[in-house]
Amino acid sequence: MKVLGIMGSSRRDGNTNDLLNVALRGAADAGAQVEKIVLADYKINHIADCKVCRQQGKCVNEDDLPVVIDKLLEADVHIWASPVYWYTVSGLVKVLFDRFFCYISWHPEVEFTEQMRGKGAAVIAVQEEQDLERARHLLGCLQWSFEFLEQEFFGFVLGPGGSRGTVLKDEETVKKAYELGRKAAEFARSQKASR
Repeated sequence: MKVLGIMGSSRRDGNTNDLLNVALRGAADAGAQVEKIVLADYKINHIADCKVCRQQGKCVNEDDLPVVIDKLLEADVHIWASPVYWYTVSGLVKVLFDRFFCYISWHPEVEFTEQMRGKGAAVIAVQEEQDLERARHLLGCLQWSFEFLEQEFFGFVLGPGGSRGTVLKDEETVKKAYELGRKAAEFARSQKASR
């Protein structure tokens, strides 16, 4: 029963990371094995859309994408964490989702779509503007992606951004993130039981 946190901010010590850590603590306290990956620590190239993989059977981009894909497939639940940048996900998250195309279309041996099906998915976002409407496109982008991959979306927490440490001062948001983590562990437990 594994919960994977995907940290999509380039600020390793910022509010996005802080709130994800709270959620992962909640998941661990509820009995889940947890792991966090920081996308900024991986070399994931932009999609070339060259379609060379159609002829060669593999992507010409030689980067860390296979490592990240393996981690996603090993986990039962994903908690995606991103700052709201220009009203959507960070570039780090977007580049990763763009590259899913390679695995969906041209790596049938991985069975990416089949293996993602039924996994739990949740979202943590931070933004300076506290109007929930400002995060609508970020949430929509991810929810539509989860729907395409037939993942089970089960929660969203929006926290205050800005100066480092801001989010940890917001007790209500911290509580919501912790509960999201516990919910992630419960989801993973129920998925294991139903298999």
